[in-house]
Amino acid sequence: MKDKLFSDFPVTTKQDWINQAIQELKGKDFEKTLVTKTREGFSLDPFYTSEDFKSHEWTKKYQNQVNPKPEIPGISPRVWSNVVRIDVVDEKSANIEILEVLQHGADGLLLVLEGNENMDVLLQNVLPQYIQLFLCPKKNPDQALSAFFDWANDNGFEKKEIHGGLLWDGFAQALNASNDKESILDIVENLLELGLPFTRFKVFSLNSAIYHDAGGSAVQEMAFCISAFIELMDGLTERGRNPQEIFEKLLVECSVGSDYFMEIAKVRTLRVLIHQLAALYQVNLAPESIFIFANTSFWTKTTQDVQSNILRNTTEAMAAILGGSNALHVLAHDVALGAPNEFSKRMARNVSSILKEESYLDKVLDPVSGSYYLASLMSSLFYKAKDKIELLEQKGGWWMAYQNLTLQKEIKATRSERMLALVTKEETKIGVNKYVNREDSDAVPGIKRMPEDENQLKSTRQSLLAEKTNQNQG
Repeated sequence: MKDKLFSDFPVTTKQDWINQAIQELKGKDFEKTLVTKTREGFSLDPFYTSEDFKSHEWTKKYQNQVNPKPEIPGISPRVWSNVVRIDVVDEKSANIEILEVLQHGADGLLLVLEGNENMDVLLQNVLPQYIQLFLCPKKNPDQALSAFFDWANDNGFEKKEIHGGLLWDGFAQALNASNDKESILDIVENLLELGLPFTRFKVFSLNSAIYHDAGGSAVQEMAFCISAFIELMDGLTERGRNPQEIFEKLLVECSVGSDYFMEIAKVRTLRVLIHQLAALYQVNLAPESIFIFANTSFWTKTTQDVQSNILRNTTEAMAAILGGSNALHVLAHDVALGAPNEFSKRMARNVSSILKEESYLDKVLDPVSGSYYLASLMSSLFYKAKDKIELLEQKGGWWMAYQNLTLQKEIKATRSERMLALVTKEETKIGVNKYVNREDSDAVPGIKRMPEDENQLKSTRQSLLAEKTNQNQG
């Protein structure tokens, strides 16, 4: 176009837009009416312009840094695996389920293991070179990982073709079952040794999901999980382990909630934090090589108006994908009621497929790249988390906060505030405190909340207290 038509229009600054908004508000306070205060401790403007981006330009280098360029020509630039969870009770029946889901949309498996499974039966006819495999051991991670690698070796699979990782974070585990720091370091060292030949398989994880599903804020979950990783890094490097090796074997696990833009920014900021932490340890790590495994949120699920959880799952899955997750596990929408049924499992599996095949989210590497709003959110989250991490380190680090219970108390205080916000209707949740179906008040109460000691953090749901209130009123 030869004629530059935009030059006919006067330049409009952000202040001009603010002045116009104030005029339209007819005397109402701009800040109180249009600026939102977040639980994370910062403000959200009603709009953003290129002027805002000037102070967040550092985020630009993380645009389009989502996953390595696909090796196969013709593959879409945005790649993530559709992961289905298999709770292994009986190897034969689990194998039937595995083969079924692989034929109907799944290209990743999350195997929940006791550790003594017969892998030959469990993974019969499974070709690991074409999918991603994630192991979630209930007990001994060494035993589960060793059995899996033995299976791969015995069946003659190329070590470099085994993709996936072990979803085990020793410090996160300590928040459920007490363990001592040195024992955790011993296990991670052993996992690193076991995983050396399998260059593309991650052998331990950094779990921020535990803080999210226990009710923590985005800043809390990022700060606490990064602080735990610093604790791990310092312990392992003091034992002589190579920082490069540790970062290369790391998998980041998170849960993604329904606060759409905040959760997109959270996943992106997690990648930034890991990358910048690697630089502090003089590790050369490309941002796109950081592997993020995302779950949709258990915290957001309800037992009332259960079908609304399908919408929540879809919103959360979109946020995870646009945030740059490399593997996506969508929870069944009836997960809060107990064991999911076949329909809900199928619906969960289809969410990722629909977002890929019908919404085309895989056709552009980084669709939200260049958003002034998301750049601002990322920057705010990053600096809030960074400040909190530095404060934690000044007070002795993650392990000290864990031992003196300040970590657990802080998360539980935030949890209580967020639960109460639904009861008082400060926050809205469809089917729980708005458009409530009173017939649901006598519905099955769902999974009973597990007893929680003062040193533990158990997964729970924001709507739990409001649902009980509804049942009492019903």
